[in-house]
Amino acid sequence: MTPNQSLLSGIKLRKQFRVSAGPASQTGLLTSVDGVDVEIARGETVGIAGESGCGKSTLGKILAGLMPPDGGEVRYCGRAIHTLPPAERERFRRRTQMIFQDPFSSLNPRMRIGDSIAEPLIIDGGSSRQAIRATMLQLLETVGLKAEHANRFPDEFSGGQRQRIGIARALASSPEIIIADEPVSSLDISIQAQIINLLQTMKSEHHLTMAIISHDLSVLRHICDRVLVMYLGVIVESAPAARLFQQYQHPYSEALIAAIPRISGQPGHTAVVLAGDLPSPLAIPSGCRFHPRCRYAVELCRTTPPALEEKRAGHFAACHLSKDIFPG
Repeated sequence: MTPNQSLLSGIKLRKQFRVSAGPASQTGLLTSVDGVDVEIARGETVGIAGESGCGKSTLGKILAGLMPPDGGEVRYCGRAIHTLPPAERERFRRRTQMIFQDPFSSLNPRMRIGDSIAEPLIIDGGSSRQAIRATMLQLLETVGLKAEHANRFPDEFSGGQRQRIGIARALASSPEIIIADEPVSSLDISIQAQIINLLQTMKSEHHLTMAIISHDLSVLRHICDRVLVMYLGVIVESAPAARLFQQYQHPYSEALIAAIPRISGQPGHTAVVLAGDLPSPLAIPSGCRFHPRCRYAVELCRTTPPALEEKRAGHFAACHLSKDIFPG
């Protein structure tokens, strides 16, 4: 797939933040996204996985047009969004919506939820007050809420209900693309399943293209066509979801997959414990960024950054040793 065949793509995306580690510390540059290429085809669901602090949320906001990259460009239907005429750029913003991670802070506490859902419809214009209300009520019903909920405030709802409200609000502008940032991480397990099922239903009924950001690979396994694994601002593996879980080609992916809870004694389950903590993005390790935590690392890994290479058809990994470690 080339960028021109993608509905949404990022080319060599880079984002840094100027931060200070403390009152007496010098200001430094935190590298959150570092030269990332990503392509999402129309109708595809792509997962973006990795630990907290790997740059997933920043990448999602850049792809959604909510944050400008410091380098590279985002393309919509093959055209860089920063070069689009104002009317087309506005269309991109309407057709690309984000579901935010925290359902407790992503809703205005002073707005009734009916007004929050209706706001995108009002901004779009061209509809009567009656038509906007009818659409708002239909969206509430679509996500499993009732008409009487429209007059309530966010603090009257549970976390799962608030996330449903966020989904309804995202659907209000009839988007093509939904980018969901950790959409179930703050919810109970039983509620997580409900929201995942709702996202799958919405994708099918509204013909959506989706990017799902999550540190939990078990979520991505069941909803995504393809998964990108991020580590310290770069993509270290990209593969069709089914293949990634069976034939991963990077030690970081191996560790993340091994951490998925399983029934005790389940065949094929081998414990892999990551050494140490995620290094600071203010001081990215030399060579392979994962080498300080990798049980397979050799001197080459410590000195030379590995390229993201195609190991099998459609399966890419950035690891010097993948053919030796994962020959199957």
